[in-house]
Amino acid sequence: MMLGFSIVMILLLILAIFSSISSPATNHTYATQMTLAADDDVRIQNTSSFIDESSIMHIYGEIVNTSNRSLSNVSAKGSFYDNSGKLLNEYQRDCELPTVNPGGICPFEILYIDTKTTMVVKDFKLSAVGTPAAKGKPNALKVFSEGSKLDISGFYYINGRILNGGSETSSLTTVVATLYDKDGKVIALGRALAEPVSISPDNRASFGIAVTEKKQTYKANSYSLVAYSNQYLSPPITVMSK
Repeated sequence: MMLGFSIVMILLLILAIFSSISSPATNHTYATQMTLAADDDVRIQNTSSFIDESSIMHIYGEIVNTSNRSLSNVSAKGSFYDNSGKLLNEYQRDCELPTVNPGGICPFEILYIDTKTTMVVKDFKLSAVGTPAAKGKPNALKVFSEGSKLDISGFYYINGRILNGGSETSSLTTVVATLYDKDGKVIALGRALAEPVSISPDNRASFGIAVTEKKQTYKANSYSLVAYSNQYLSPPITVMSK
């Protein structure tokens, strides 16, 4: 009996050794750190990231105009590093609004498109810049949400209307949707032109937005809408998802 027990214990010990060799500790293959840069004009907030099916990394967030002047050409820049701190790539992209008034918020999405190195990104640093605008845009547009739904394919649909309360025709009128998770982080963006795209004073146009990031849309807890055109902006509205 003792001999049989000893053999069983030896076999268990050997199995444990081989199990530890074949099951190494989990190695994270995505960014685990993030640094935000701030200055007197802008602040970055509500950031998140994910890697899609094509191994492209999406970095979302919002740029807040903390200055007392309107900004144009507002963009976010991402610098991406590996585990040793080596710079892998840098990508820059404009935020979604052409003009950001003082106190205004502009969502952004940076794409890390070097799919050969996506899985070795361990840290990225974000910064934002903008150019002082000659003048701001009046908040003469008003956007209304008329409902949203997540369909079985994973698309998130938002419908609504835009009112032009200004004295000029609103041309190239566009709506931007920002989806947030339960923690208030930006998880996806969508945009659409108004129908019709030009809205005469005191008239309305409809819009329909389809957010297609199926790996993200199921997380949506709320969304914001903001409209802009060549002439005007709208104050943003926030709506809880149903």
